[in-house]
Amino acid sequence: MPEGILSVSPFEADQHDLQAILADCHGPIQPVRTMEDTLCRLAYGAVPLIVCERDLPDGNWKLLFQQTETLPRPPRFLVSSRLADDYLWVEVLTVGGYDLLRTPFLAREVLHAVESAWNSWQRQWVPATKCAARHEARPGAVEDSLERRSRGFGSGAV
Repeated sequence: MPEGILSVSPFEADQHDLQAILADCHGPIQPVRTMEDTLCRLAYGAVPLIVCERDLPDGNWKLLFQQTETLPRPPRFLVSSRLADDYLWVEVLTVGGYDLLRTPFLAREVLHAVESAWNSWQRQWVPATKCAARHEARPGAVEDSLERRSRGFGSGAV
């Protein structure tokens, strides 16, 4: 089961605001301050989402993003910055990040971006795991499903 959200920022106010906004969303929000702490946390298992401040005490979001992309199930990556502008937004998307959030955080924007990124990660990684488990539990299940589809099962065809 994936675990919560990592909030990577040296700014205590941003950490607190994100915790308050996401209090009821997708499990615990785990605050970390540095790239090193983040990489240590990621060694313990999959994390669907990282909200990362643009500049960190021991690096920046791009260096951390590059490290997370080598993971078996890389998290969706939201970058946050007080200096969020069109240039940074394009850079985040070009490098492969999911979105950019301006700080101080606006609850509506954070909730929308987090929900969208979370659902994207779930669609990519969770169904494959469930499908594999079903396939192992009942050999031939995938083939049965494909055969039903080819006969028009569920499509209204007779």
